[in-house]
Amino acid sequence: MPFRCGHCGYQSIKWLGRCPNCGEWDTFLEEEKEAKEVTVSSWIGDDLKPISAIDLTEVKRLTCGIGEIDRLLGGGLIPGGVVLFGGEPGIGKSTLLLQLSQSLAERYGNVLYVSGEESAAQIKLRASRLGVENDHLYVLSEQSLVRIVEAVERIDPCALIVDSIQTTLSDNAPGEPGSLRQLRETSVELIRLTKARKMVTFLVGHITKGGSFAGPKTIEHLVDVAIYLEGSRGEDVRIMRSVKNRFGATNEVAVFQMLASGLKEITNPSRFFLEEHTVEPRAGTVVVPIVEGTRPILVELQALVSPTGGYGVPQRRCSGLDYNRVLLLLAVIERRLGIHTGGADVYLSLAGGLETRERAVDLGVIAAIVSSLRDRPLPAQTVLVGEVGLSGEVRGVKKLRERITETGKLGYERIIVPAKVKLSSRAKIEVIPVETIEEAMDALALG
Repeated sequence: MPFRCGHCGYQSIKWLGRCPNCGEWDTFLEEEKEAKEVTVSSWIGDDLKPISAIDLTEVKRLTCGIGEIDRLLGGGLIPGGVVLFGGEPGIGKSTLLLQLSQSLAERYGNVLYVSGEESAAQIKLRASRLGVENDHLYVLSEQSLVRIVEAVERIDPCALIVDSIQTTLSDNAPGEPGSLRQLRETSVELIRLTKARKMVTFLVGHITKGGSFAGPKTIEHLVDVAIYLEGSRGEDVRIMRSVKNRFGATNEVAVFQMLASGLKEITNPSRFFLEEHTVEPRAGTVVVPIVEGTRPILVELQALVSPTGGYGVPQRRCSGLDYNRVLLLLAVIERRLGIHTGGADVYLSLAGGLETRERAVDLGVIAAIVSSLRDRPLPAQTVLVGEVGLSGEVRGVKKLRERITETGKLGYERIIVPAKVKLSSRAKIEVIPVETIEEAMDALALG
């Protein structure tokens, strides 16, 4: 019989002391062979019909009143849809779901919020802080799946929130809450209930150290939408990212700010992240447009290059950027520009707590490093975008037109872009095409 990790669902033909997938110790259990049962009952009660006979006029999205979430989901929630909602402990999942519950209760009627981790009084304390108060919002502190189903049948909610799926317990499966058999059984039963009653269900899932959903991956395959809430404890910025969406785009993001009164949506992230960016140019500071989902966001990239004085190994530190990519760009600077950084510490940071692995920031990284090393500020009101190859060429990037448009909206006067990309001459800002990093440094007066 195979062995399976009780934390992340990784399967192995033999017992392992440590899971190679999630890194947890002593989590492998021998999986019993399940008896196959044949059932003739319908899953959601629908009859057999040709696809041409299916009427879509009855399918209406439920807008939750939080514009960023509605946009992320493709226009709202679909009745009968199941959303798997993950994030690190303390990141704001329960807070956001309470705000969402209030909004749905005001618009569509009864909402059931089930918590297997907190008492009703604890939920009420958080709700009072957030200003959540509605007679159509019902709270149930329960782990038993049977009692959860009874509550659903009693109040007939438009939305069900289960916080969390790892604490829900079914009498039809052996094991403790959160075990593999329990996760599979409770998830399947809640999905059946959701489809049959045409309501919306949120299943809160814990995540592993690697950032993926805990439990077997079959849960993520069963649900309709899977979203993560990301952010740093030291920052107040939260990013909701869609990794699966059967009813919309899978690469969308929504940006929020964590306040004492709850999560506040940020409708213009570029202005938010550039609030502390000074108009007066400073050495080592550059503005770059990144793309999160389908939305371009302008952020400030900072670099500090300081001589080591000949003592110790030079430090390389970066926050919000790909460390290995930064090392590669330092090698390109040494080879193609003849600028030696081997005797200096290099520190890079993407302001605002954002993280990106986009190669479109390559040109901005090189310009910031050279600017800091030579203590020369870049020209005012200038933005840079472009991927840099190993031979020093500036390559094209995706959604360049959208990046230029966003740059113009924020009042910047010029943008340096890859030369090989064909653009219309209707741009409202000055577009400076460059083919190599040498040309880019000349355009910035850093050559």
